[in-house]
Amino acid sequence: MAAPTPTPTPTPTPTAAPTMWIGRVSRPSEDRQRTVLVRTDGRAPQPDDLVEEIADPFAAALPSAGGDAPSDALVLAQQASPIAGGVRAPIGELILRPPLRPGKIICVGRNYAAHAREMGNEVPTEPLLFFKPSSAALAAGAPIDLPRGYERIDMEAELVVVIGRAGYRLAREQALDVVAGYTIGNDVSCRDLQKKDGQWTRAKGFDGFAPLGPFVRLHPSGAPLAEDVRIRGSVDGTIRQEGRVGDMIFDVAAILAYVSACMTLEPGDLVFTGTPDGVWPLHPGETTTVTAVGFDLGELSTPLR
Repeated sequence: MAAPTPTPTPTPTPTAAPTMWIGRVSRPSEDRQRTVLVRTDGRAPQPDDLVEEIADPFAAALPSAGGDAPSDALVLAQQASPIAGGVRAPIGELILRPPLRPGKIICVGRNYAAHAREMGNEVPTEPLLFFKPSSAALAAGAPIDLPRGYERIDMEAELVVVIGRAGYRLAREQALDVVAGYTIGNDVSCRDLQKKDGQWTRAKGFDGFAPLGPFVRLHPSGAPLAEDVRIRGSVDGTIRQEGRVGDMIFDVAAILAYVSACMTLEPGDLVFTGTPDGVWPLHPGETTTVTAVGFDLGELSTPLR
């Protein structure tokens, strides 16, 4: 009698690694902000998704933090364990805060040719840089009190790069290695002051003029985003802006190399990468929304008062 044919052992199907997101939240009963981690299957976190409190990987990765831990926020976040007794709750039960505490908010102006033209400007031959103060950072869903007495304040929907480890004088080929992930932002801009001052500090620097989030999506070190990822800006549900990442005059690697030629990029720094054409004037009672199409970064909604 022939021996029975052995049943083949099925080959296990590889399981995709979860997408990891970093944010900051508060309990409704307190002001204390806590860094949290969320894991999803690639989609943006939803109100029912569970967050777990962790040590702030961006603060821990700063050179001044010392210690033997890797000075890379991406690695620290990937290795993070929940804090015993820390927050562990669905997102919908918590108050969203800006997803990190930025050291520097570096911005690139006129990085889409169509936007440069709509503002009556020449297309720049090198990145045009300016800063926003960290006090401009605003959480997703939090309102902006628009300053009164100005004729035009615009929204500018943008991809935001989140720096994970220190870098200085980076070659373009290695620049993406310092990126921990991405989020979306709104470079709110007072055109009156932009024209009056010449310098853009006041025009771009009001409290709340840098909404961002809701979360930072961690991204593999050194990997570029697909060029067909699109950044979209809407006002009261009507799309006003949309542009491809591939249409940037200076791509992310070029921007980071250019910035790092004169200053050290540090963990927790943010780089706003420029806005597509279609910038739109804002008024109290409206709501702006920024999203990314083709690379889910969630929905950044900002009511205006």
